[in-house]
Amino acid sequence: MSIQVVYDQCEQRLNTPEEVQKFFGTQSMLYGPDGERACAFWFAPSGAEDVLRLDIDYDNGRAALRWLPDGTHAVELDVIGPIVVLESSDYDVVTIPAELARVSVDTAHRAVIEYVTTGQKPTCVRWQPSEVVTPA
Repeated sequence: MSIQVVYDQCEQRLNTPEEVQKFFGTQSMLYGPDGERACAFWFAPSGAEDVLRLDIDYDNGRAALRWLPDGTHAVELDVIGPIVVLESSDYDVVTIPAELARVSVDTAHRAVIEYVTTGQKPTCVRWQPSEVVTPA
């Protein structure tokens, strides 16, 4: 299955777990215009609407993982604090509420690898309904 990832002003296809690992290996080393290693990614089957959103802050070691079709978000960690990510270099950074930023970087990577492998909602994380309203 070919999965498309959209981020900043780019898009790329990911077909295998190895491609996802290489993608995240590169992304984890890139700094945005704000000087941080934090970005938003949208994943979807090629040519379809986005189904998985990942907001990841490598410097703080946390991420927000949202399954867009049912409005749930992944929960692993206690609520610590918000993260700030780059959605687009055309706009200012976006603050992701602490209530959503509750997944470690490693778990977020595993969940995306599972999604790319199966095309289904990842089962390696616990999901709960989102009570916080934020842009998708």
